[in-house]
Amino acid sequence: MSVPLLRWGLVLLVCLLAPAGFAKDVKVRKAKAKASRMVRIHGGHRMHRDAAAAFERMTAEARESGRTLLVTSAWRSYRQQHYLWRLYRKGLGPKAARPGRSNHNRGLAVDLVVGSGLESPTYLWLAGNACRFGFRRTVASEPWHWEYRPRSTPKPRDGEDCLGRPLDVEQEPAPAVVRTDAS
Repeated sequence: MSVPLLRWGLVLLVCLLAPAGFAKDVKVRKAKAKASRMVRIHGGHRMHRDAAAAFERMTAEARESGRTLLVTSAWRSYRQQHYLWRLYRKGLGPKAARPGRSNHNRGLAVDLVVGSGLESPTYLWLAGNACRFGFRRTVASEPWHWEYRPRSTPKPRDGEDCLGRPLDVEQEPAPAVVRTDAS
């Protein structure tokens, strides 16, 4: 009588523990699938493949305008974000989002060297052009933090930049006028 009871006890124990192991495997598979969507950008940082493609286009255009976009942080693992968040909570580090709530964890955020404040040439270039690539600044106190949000980032109007300023259009020389005087 105690042998069947022991068997049922083991079956019950396996049934109770199996979902936990299964859930862990599912989490690992999901994490690996998300990691496979990450690609390297210049400087060795990683971003989600869609954000990385847009960022590389933006970087190329910035370079053509004489600006260099230097990345200080892009994708962060859950562990890295947790560490930064703990430092912030202890008053030992800059503002950091709770792990799992940062777009750095999704590979959609990038921190850039923008210079000294909101008047630096790099920041002004980003403010005027980033929206065309789906990026926007989302943290008011962090001029270096830009997120890839193409669906909710409004595109500029024709002839204007992202701040609504008129685009500098290079004037083409007027065509030469050919006169034919009969006199």
